[in-house]
Amino acid sequence: MSQEGLALAVERMRDRGMGPEAVTVFEHYYRQLEEGAHGTIPEDTIEPLADLQELGEVRVTDDDARAALRQTAVIKLNGGLGTSMGMSGAKSALEVKDGLTFLDIIARQVLALREEWDVDLPLLLMNSFRTSEQSLEILAKYPTLAVDGLPLDFIQSAEPKLLADSLRPVEWPHDPELEWCPPGHGDVYVSLLTSGILETLLEKGIRYAFISNSDNLGATCDPGVAAWMVEHGLPYVAEVCTRTKSDRKGGHLAVRKADGRLILRDTAMVAEGEEHYFGDINRHNTFHANNLWVDLSVLRERMAERDGVLGLPIIVNRKTVDPSDPSSPEVIQLESAMGAAIEVFEGSEALLVPRTRFRPVKTTNDLLVVRSDYFILDDSSHLVAVGDGPEPFVDLDSAYRLVGGFEKRFPHGVPSMIECTSLRVIGDPVFGREVRCVGDVLVDGLPRVPDGAVLGGPVQAPGDTRTVEQHLKAILSSLDSSPVESVPLTESLGLVVARDIRSRVNLPAFDNSSMDGYAVQADSLQGADESPVRLRIVGEVAAGVDPSFSVGPGEAARIMTGAPIPPGADAVIAVEQTDGSATGSVECRASVSAGRYVRPRGEDVSEGSVIVSAGDVVGPRTIGLLAASGHASVEVHRRPHVVIMSTGAELVPPGEPLGPGQIHDSNSSMLWAAAVAAGASAEIRAAVGDTDEELLAALDDIVANADVIITSGGVSMGAYDVVKSALAGKGVEFVKVAMQPGKPQGFGFLSGPDDLRVPLFALPGNPVSSFVSFEVFVRPALRRLMRLVPEKRQVRTATLTSGLRSPEGRRQYGRAVVSPDSEGGLRCTPLAGQGSHFVADLSRANAIVVVPEDVTDLVAGEPVDVMLLDS
Repeated sequence: MSQEGLALAVERMRDRGMGPEAVTVFEHYYRQLEEGAHGTIPEDTIEPLADLQELGEVRVTDDDARAALRQTAVIKLNGGLGTSMGMSGAKSALEVKDGLTFLDIIARQVLALREEWDVDLPLLLMNSFRTSEQSLEILAKYPTLAVDGLPLDFIQSAEPKLLADSLRPVEWPHDPELEWCPPGHGDVYVSLLTSGILETLLEKGIRYAFISNSDNLGATCDPGVAAWMVEHGLPYVAEVCTRTKSDRKGGHLAVRKADGRLILRDTAMVAEGEEHYFGDINRHNTFHANNLWVDLSVLRERMAERDGVLGLPIIVNRKTVDPSDPSSPEVIQLESAMGAAIEVFEGSEALLVPRTRFRPVKTTNDLLVVRSDYFILDDSSHLVAVGDGPEPFVDLDSAYRLVGGFEKRFPHGVPSMIECTSLRVIGDPVFGREVRCVGDVLVDGLPRVPDGAVLGGPVQAPGDTRTVEQHLKAILSSLDSSPVESVPLTESLGLVVARDIRSRVNLPAFDNSSMDGYAVQADSLQGADESPVRLRIVGEVAAGVDPSFSVGPGEAARIMTGAPIPPGADAVIAVEQTDGSATGSVECRASVSAGRYVRPRGEDVSEGSVIVSAGDVVGPRTIGLLAASGHASVEVHRRPHVVIMSTGAELVPPGEPLGPGQIHDSNSSMLWAAAVAAGASAEIRAAVGDTDEELLAALDDIVANADVIITSGGVSMGAYDVVKSALAGKGVEFVKVAMQPGKPQGFGFLSGPDDLRVPLFALPGNPVSSFVSFEVFVRPALRRLMRLVPEKRQVRTATLTSGLRSPEGRRQYGRAVVSPDSEGGLRCTPLAGQGSHFVADLSRANAIVVVPEDVTDLVAGEPVDVMLLDS
C-alpha cells in the first residue's frame, strides 16, 4: 500500500485543524488497513454472556439517584445525515412525533429530568462538521438548556476518505466536503479529549457520561442506572436487550476466555464459517443497544496510558465518495464502534434493559410506527407505547423508503396503528385522513386509501391486476440467496464469492528477477557508468532452480527472467548493459541501484491478505489470481439449476416432423438459452399435454432435481390452460399484470424433498410474451438467487426514429433495434411486427423499448427508455 497516501492524509488532517490525538488514531487504523487487519473473534475464544443484572431489579434511593445525576452528563451522537432515508441535513432534525424533531424531544427529556430531580444535567451533542449548525439552531429555542461553562456541542473528528485501490485521499472537486467523513462513533472518546470537553466536565465535577444515539428515542438518562454505577464503582456499563429473530444481525457482548473481559462482537468480526453461532439467539440471547455509561475519570486515565489510542477494532466501511452517486469512485472510511471500548475498562458490566430503551428510527417503517397513535409522549417527553398488543410490524414499498416519498403519500398523517399488528403496502397509494388499520393489513395495488377508511386483512384494487413492480417485488421478496457451496475453480465462473478469500502464499513466493541478466551486489557496480566494471561469474540461475551458491562483492551470477535471486545479490543488471559473457567474467557498463529488476517476495500479494472479497463476481482474472494463490476451489453462492417445460399437445421437439395442427416447441430452447445466459444451469424436459394429470405427474418428477421451474403456456383463461387449472390453489398464484405482452403470470412454490420450497414461474405461451416475461421477472429472480447485481437489465435513454402507440394502463415492452447516433447518444427503431407471435422480429431485436402505463402515443424524436439485451 502507500506510505505516500498516509502522508497525504495526515497532512490534510493537520491542515484542517485536527488534533494530534485524532491524527495518531487515524495513523493507527491506516497501518492496520495496510496490514490486512480483519479483527475476527472466533467462537471458541468467547463464552456467552450470562448472569446479567436486570434494570428492573436495581433498587436505589432518591437521594442516591439525585447525587448520581449531579455527576452525570448526557452525550448524544448526532453526526448522522440520514442519507439512507433521503435526507441531506442532520437526521435528528427530522420531525418524528407530534411535530417535534428528535432534538426537540431530547431537549425536553433533559429539561424534564432537571426539573424532577433538581439537578443541572448537561446535554452535549457530538456533531459532525455537517450537522452542527442545523442542530444548534433547533436547540436555540430552549434558552435554559445550556449549562454554564459548557457548550451544547463538540465536533467529531474528520478524516479523509481513501480511494479503495490506492489508499490515497480521494479528490472530489464537485463537492470537496464529500472528501471527508467522520471516523465512526468510536471517535467519541478521542473527540471528548481533543475538544477539551473531557477535562472541562471533570473540572465541573461531572464524572459520568450517558452516551447514546440521537435517533434512539428510548435512550433516556435513567437515574437508577447512574446511581447503580456509582454505588458499585463501575467504570463502564453497556445496556443490552433480549434478542429476537429480528435482532440476529445485531452485535452482541460476550466474555473473552483469555482474560474474562467483556467484548463486543459485530457481524464484521465473525470468523469465517461461524455465522450460525452469531445468529443463534439461544446461545447469544442479548444484543448491544449502543447505550453506554462511562466513568470519565477512568476514560482520561486510559487515554493517557495509550497516547489517545484506545485500540478499538477497526471497521472498514466501503462506500462511494458521493453516496448518492453509485458511479462515483469507491472509497474506504476507517471507523470504529464506541461499544468496543468495553474491553478497555477493567470491571465493565452489562445491564439487561427492557426493549423500551431501544426505540431507534432507522427507516420510514420505524417512522410510521413512532408517528402513529401506538406511541405517545408523556409529560417527561418519554416515548410510551399505549397499544395493548406488540409493536406493529410495518413493511412499506420502495416508494416510501425516502422521507420525501413517505411525506407525499401520508399528506394528512399516518394511519391509526393502535389496533394493528402488521401493515404491508405494495405499490404507492396515497393515504387519506383518519385511516385506521386493524389486525394484519395488506394494501396491494390501490392508487389511494380514502378518508376514514378502516383497513383490515388484504385490501386490493378491483380485480387481480398488478403493476409490474408489484409482481416483481412479490417474487423477489420471497426468495433467499442460493446456498453456499465449494466448487472447483473451473466451475465458478460468473458466480458470487460467499466469503473473503485469503492468499495461501506470497506472490511472488521468492525474490526473483524481472529481466535476463546478471544478479549482483549493487555496490559492485559503482562508477560503471563512467568506466566498465568486470565481475567474476560464480554461477547461473534458471527459472525453477534453487541457487546453491551466493553472490559476493565483485561477483555476478547469470540469471534468467523469473529465476530466484541468489543469496547475497540485491540487484540485477540487464544483459543488454553487459558483454553477455557466460563464463569467466562479465563486463558491466552501467551502475544499478539496490532492488533494480528484483521482484520482491510478496510484492504482488502477501500471504494471508484478502485477495477476493465476499460479493465479488468470479471472472477469468479472478480465477487466475485464486489459482496463483493456492486455491483449487472457491466458496460461492450456488448456480441455480433451472428445469424448463412447455405445455400443449400441439408441441413437437425441434427437428421432428410436424403433423396437422402441430408446431415446434421453440419456447423451451429459448428459455433454456436465456437461463444459461443469466448465469444458471438449465435443462429441458419434454413438453406435456393438456391434462392436469400429465402436468402434475411431470412436476412431481421434476421438483426433486430443480432449484427453479419454468413452464410456458397454459396460464390464460382458455379451456385447455392446464397450468392454471392444475396448480391454482397448490401454492402457485395466478394474476394479471398491467403489461403488454405478458399479462397472464403465475408464480409460487412447489414442495420439494427435505421441505425445500422450489419456486415455479408459469409464463405465457406466446414466444414473445414468454421471452419478455423471462426478462422482466425470471432473470432478476435468478440473479437475486445468485446475489448478482444489478438484478435488472441496464435501462438507457434513446431517441425514437419513428412513432409508437401503446395501450393505456399497461406498460408496453416492444422489440427494437438500438444503435449509436452521431452525437454519442442512442437511437431506437421499433420493429414492425409487435405481435406476441412474431419470433423473427424478436430475433432481430437487440433491445426492448419500455413505454409507461400513462403514455399512449410517442412520436419520432421523443426520448424513450430501452432495455439493452446484449449488455
